[in-house]
Amino acid sequence: MSKKKFFKEPTKAQIKRKDYIDVNGFMGISNLQSDQYTVIPDLVPKGYESARKFMKHGPEVKPRRVHSLKQALVNPRTPVQLREEAFNKLRGHNYCGYSFMPIGRDARKRKVSLIECLEGARIFAYAHQWTGIKVKSYADSKKVRIDGAEVVVEVPSRTKKERKARFKFVNIPIVDSPEKYAISSNIGSDHSCGAKRFNIRYRYSDDKESSGIFNICAHEIAGYLGLVEQTWEEDKNIIPLQMSQFAIPTQETVDYYLRLGNNVLVEDPNSKDKLRKLNRAEKEIALWALVQGLGHDETFFAKGDRDGSLKDYNWSIPNRESC
Repeated sequence: MSKKKFFKEPTKAQIKRKDYIDVNGFMGISNLQSDQYTVIPDLVPKGYESARKFMKHGPEVKPRRVHSLKQALVNPRTPVQLREEAFNKLRGHNYCGYSFMPIGRDARKRKVSLIECLEGARIFAYAHQWTGIKVKSYADSKKVRIDGAEVVVEVPSRTKKERKARFKFVNIPIVDSPEKYAISSNIGSDHSCGAKRFNIRYRYSDDKESSGIFNICAHEIAGYLGLVEQTWEEDKNIIPLQMSQFAIPTQETVDYYLRLGNNVLVEDPNSKDKLRKLNRAEKEIALWALVQGLGHDETFFAKGDRDGSLKDYNWSIPNRESC
């Protein structure tokens, strides 16, 4: 099934019809115009059978782990502060995502890729061209302070003629209480799109972590962004944003991400013309290279006075005339 126009990328043949230009490393990609393209080497590190293996078993960026609510309250840090610390200490860029661990009985690691953060923001922006994202919170119980709220969301599909994704979040921090630090780390949902259903991971023999990993997808991130928007606009409640586990891209990062899909090809000796489009692993690695080069605040800490509203981000590549 084909993607909606808002989410489409050009084919390899269409990219090759643009003007070729050499760029200087990852940062040079940011300067590509809509009518230009460049070619980069294969980015997946040696030692992985495929890009899919890298995305499942590659190194992760790990914000400081907190193992109990008591420990969290000794030095209370919000998720964005923990991400800032970790993102600004990168050693290289060959990462498959970042992860955080829940505080409590659910021991499943939560894993988030930067690609899903970008795609979640894109779905959120697309939704606001139409009816937005529907959000219904169930936060009246006294236990919400301790366990968090349950929230049902409805998120549009990126594919033509496909129904909207409707699912329920659990463990959503709504109340400003000490427990919010534990609640936010336990976020989960009953969503099961193809990206999650078939993302089966078995650990290697020397892997200390369980195979049971909760992989966050773009639909869930878009739904959470819808919740953040609603709670702020209706109740002036900033807690869901303050305790968000999802990195919000800046407009500069969006521009860079779009160029990866629209203006960059990869050397491939197995292809007839020795070229191909970037796979997911290569896009993820390239995004981490941007974070390493510019730092957390310039890449995944959106500011209204600099980036504008997330729902109004520009999701098209700038051309020569507009620069």
